[in-house]
Amino acid sequence: MTCRICAKETLVEFIDLGQQPLANKYPKPEEFATEDFFPLKVFFCTSCKAVQLGTVVSRERMFVDYYYLSSVNPGLVRHFEEFARSLASAKFVVDVGSNDGILLRPLKALGVKAIGIEPSINVSKIANDQGLTTMTAFLNDESAAALVAQHGKADVVVTSSVFTHLEDPHQFIEATKKVMTDDGSFIIEVEYIGNMLKNVQFERFYFDRVFYYSVTSLRDLFAAHGMYVSDVEHIEQHGGSIRVTTHLVGHGPEPSARFAAYIEEERTTMDQPSLEHFAKLSNEYVAAFKHKLIEYKEAGLRVAGYGAPARVATICNFGDIGPSLIEFIIDDSPLKQHRCSPGTHIPIEPNTHLADHRPDVLVVFAYEYFDDIKKKVQGNYRFLIPIPPREVA
Repeated sequence: MTCRICAKETLVEFIDLGQQPLANKYPKPEEFATEDFFPLKVFFCTSCKAVQLGTVVSRERMFVDYYYLSSVNPGLVRHFEEFARSLASAKFVVDVGSNDGILLRPLKALGVKAIGIEPSINVSKIANDQGLTTMTAFLNDESAAALVAQHGKADVVVTSSVFTHLEDPHQFIEATKKVMTDDGSFIIEVEYIGNMLKNVQFERFYFDRVFYYSVTSLRDLFAAHGMYVSDVEHIEQHGGSIRVTTHLVGHGPEPSARFAAYIEEERTTMDQPSLEHFAKLSNEYVAAFKHKLIEYKEAGLRVAGYGAPARVATICNFGDIGPSLIEFIIDDSPLKQHRCSPGTHIPIEPNTHLADHRPDVLVVFAYEYFDDIKKKVQGNYRFLIPIPPREVA
């Protein structure tokens, strides 16, 4: 197969996660019969070290109606407030994939001109209703031209947890170049495949995300468009991500030592043996998680979940885990409440549901926000991190 990043025939399959639904589509019971499933096979490029899905579902189908709201997560709110402070000297910031305005809000408070581009009609409306100027569109040549005609070019373009979702990153970069000034910077926050492999995070593969990037693959991708990576910074979001700063060739600083260190590390840590080890452990971990849930049930313990991020779909469909093992999942997003988990149809409820339906064990699916979740629940629970399964205090 041909890599869609470097166009070389160097793709190898390294994990098959079976038939999976669309992870961010939370059905109601009347929609169960029409829910679609697709094969979730993951491939690695031995040339540029990019990872990509074998099946691509159209972005319009994926994101026009969306159920993820960033601002319901206190940890993400703090992250973007800090990010906004680092952009305080910018003249004009365009945030692509701005969701409900989680970055626009603190930028506005700092007096920085900022506009969002968000394809989800329901989510962009939430931002606009709060006075956070948001264009409802995918970023492409047409929307880029419309934005520049009305607002001018930006000296900073940002996209956070969006770059992996793109069906055509080449087209996206060209559209971004039309929005930014020649001496501007394009900053992406993107989930890092190196962390996913190291920490065996198979649950972060789902159809929303087509590509999973190494720094090597980002270097090669931007080079194909007359751009280069000047810096790479580790950030904690989404299980370990990177903030990557890029510029047009000839219009930015020399690449940093951090960038060089990532490139060197990837020469030895991303290879065939590491991929095979990842696949082996993924199967073992999901089997161990299901076995732990069965143990709880046989002991007469009631189990619920907290947090219904997209990874719930991957874990539960891969492991064949449904309401018989996890009675319900609490989620703070009103868009997900009173719906069900994709594929396995575990009911999703608001936090108030805990008062009358107290479980013994809470599976913390949004595990990176465990401290925040623990503060939201009243009473003594046993908390279980699902992959690999382990109880935490």
